[in-house]
Amino acid sequence: MKNILIPTDFSANAWKATVYAFSLFQNELCNFYFLNACKPEFYTPDINGDSLAQAKSENKILMNKLLKEVTTINKNQNHRFKPVIIESWLNDAVVEIQDEIIFDLIVMGTKGETEPDDRIFGTNSMNVIETVDHMPVLLIPDNCVYVPEVKKELVLATRFDKSFSDYEINFLIDMAKKFKASIRILYIQDTENLSEEQKNTKEGLHDYFKDVSHSFHTLTNIEVTKGIHSFIQSRNSDVLVLNHKKRGFFQNLFSKSLLKELGKKPQIPMLFMPSDL
Repeated sequence: MKNILIPTDFSANAWKATVYAFSLFQNELCNFYFLNACKPEFYTPDINGDSLAQAKSENKILMNKLLKEVTTINKNQNHRFKPVIIESWLNDAVVEIQDEIIFDLIVMGTKGETEPDDRIFGTNSMNVIETVDHMPVLLIPDNCVYVPEVKKELVLATRFDKSFSDYEINFLIDMAKKFKASIRILYIQDTENLSEEQKNTKEGLHDYFKDVSHSFHTLTNIEVTKGIHSFIQSRNSDVLVLNHKKRGFFQNLFSKSLLKELGKKPQIPMLFMPSDL
């Protein structure tokens, strides 16, 4: 049975991620954990000093409402739903709950209820990507809809400079099968020739994905992030997979200077693979 963690601030974007996760895992036994993080420093004490207590009480009401909505739309007998409210920042709460439960995947929206419209990614999604290195994270844009019967295309952007663990390979193969997707391995060439290490990594990926529809693609004379975005847009790809979940990579890849490539909002889910597995 899989354990799927869905952080929620009860926003529309969080709900979209929830529905997407249900569709993605519709044929599997799953425990869905809905995590709400409630940090004391975020609340200014009122005259009675009980603003945090009030917030926690309100969040419990919202969590109960969420569970009622979930059980109304999802009658899948393979799915179980578990609420968790932790008094902490979200990234710390994820680490805390992971000490007790091993999760297969985090599925979350790109931004929360209070994030401005002109911001591509919210603070919580940024923090989780940057700090949670021990499990994959799937970010779902608020305008993204999962269509089960449509064959999809996963774009794995890599420089072939990082070896892939068995965990990562098996996870990607599993995801490709769930999406009924082909895997397109994209390399943005920044040197004339691949090093021996890069060649070995590429050959290894070809062997690993021998039972999955896949192909290799190279773009030259283009900046990495612009190349990734133009490739996805030109092919109408469905999911972007990144295996470089290291500190600072997220901000560099999706900086404000690349708004023109993404538009105001990301169009497809992004799967960030862990850096330490």
